[in-house]
Amino acid sequence: MADDEGKKVECPPGAPAWMCTFADLMSLLMCFFVLLLSFSVMDAQKYKQVAGSMRDAFGVQRELRVTKSLRGQQMVSTEFPSVPLQVQIQITKAFGEEIESGMVEAEYGADGLILRVKDELAFDSGRHQIKKRFLPFLDKLGRLIAKMDLAVKVSGHTDNVPVKKGVGSYRTNWGLSSARSVEVVEYWIRRFKVPPSRLSAQGFAEGHPLASNDSTAGRARNRRVEFKIRPANPHMVVPGINVDVGAD
Repeated sequence: MADDEGKKVECPPGAPAWMCTFADLMSLLMCFFVLLLSFSVMDAQKYKQVAGSMRDAFGVQRELRVTKSLRGQQMVSTEFPSVPLQVQIQITKAFGEEIESGMVEAEYGADGLILRVKDELAFDSGRHQIKKRFLPFLDKLGRLIAKMDLAVKVSGHTDNVPVKKGVGSYRTNWGLSSARSVEVVEYWIRRFKVPPSRLSAQGFAEGHPLASNDSTAGRARNRRVEFKIRPANPHMVVPGINVDVGAD
């Protein structure tokens, strides 16, 4: 009977030999991925562009406080607040060098794609005449406007420093900022025959600052020209279906 019983085999103390190799391998893999993460560099501007592209490609929803039941007006809006992703990609690609150099800023919002240019690159202080160095940018954007059937709102912005007497022919920043945006629009109409119905010019003076006017850097950031770009045909964004669903 004793021979029929299996012999007991005692396991050696400690972990199996292969466990050490496996643990070393896992540790090395973890260190490898930690090093990859630590060496990576995130381009904040490109990340913002990609995030904005995805957000605006599907529209922007805003939080609304509802106090009573709402009644439907349209099943799908014909002017959904977004810009087609392919339009954004083509424009930002066309101005890639300018954006990388800091000459141009690109921003995506509910109003469309915004290109922002510092005013010292576009105009002399207190004057509305376009600088020669600004013309290549206007020509590139003007060709895209004509080719892609775009609508553009040009807006001029200043800081809160009053216009110097004897410089230019404007009494206030309102006249100066308006004249600058009108000069850009008229240039596109003359050179590229862009229909006036697709262009608009606005002057905001110091009314829409991006930064505080209490510092030199803030005032420099506020002096700018902005181009809000959208398709001229709203049906290009979402071909809406106008159906009144009504209510009781």
